[in-house]
Amino acid sequence: MNTLRIRVVVPLLAAVSLLAFGCASPPEAEKKAADAAVSAATAAGAEKYAPSDFTAMTAAVKKAESEMASKSYKEAKATYESVKTAADKAAKAAEAGKAATKAEAEKQIADLEGRWKEVQGKAAAAAKKLKADQKAAWDAVAKSVTEALEAAKSAVAGDAAAAKETLASIPAALDKWEAALAALAGPKKDDKKPAAKK
Repeated sequence: MNTLRIRVVVPLLAAVSLLAFGCASPPEAEKKAADAAVSAATAAGAEKYAPSDFTAMTAAVKKAESEMASKSYKEAKATYESVKTAADKAAKAAEAGKAATKAEAEKQIADLEGRWKEVQGKAAAAAKKLKADQKAAWDAVAKSVTEALEAAKSAVAGDAAAAKETLASIPAALDKWEAALAALAGPKKDDKKPAAKK
């Protein structure tokens, strides 16, 4: 008779303990805090300005979601706490990255504006030497460079990374025109050499 009781009671106790373990409550407060921190980090631009911290944060979010799906609430609670920590770190890193990118973009704008003024001065000096097709090409480049500089100046406060992307094409255009204008100026100097006397 005792063996019959043991055979019935032991599985029953095991089922009750599994049921109690499985019914632990989901970590709603930790999930809510983690979700808010993730939203703040995303809004701060962590994906763009702190990519490694953003990747660590998203990996932790996936782990927590997986634990929630498998009803491992104790583990999920700890993971959501680490998600919040990772998200807070990503938000701070994004702010620092954004400030550094803004400073770089502002310096780049100032440098390119200085170069652009020099190239414009050389172009003005060589204006009479430019052929019609060169003049048309110069006008197109002048327009695109001016527009890019203005767009970058407008964007730098809100999205410094976009400002830097806008500036990326300008150095090559300036290099090309500096070389072209130098070539135009070069041969004319040779033409002005006095002819050798007989």
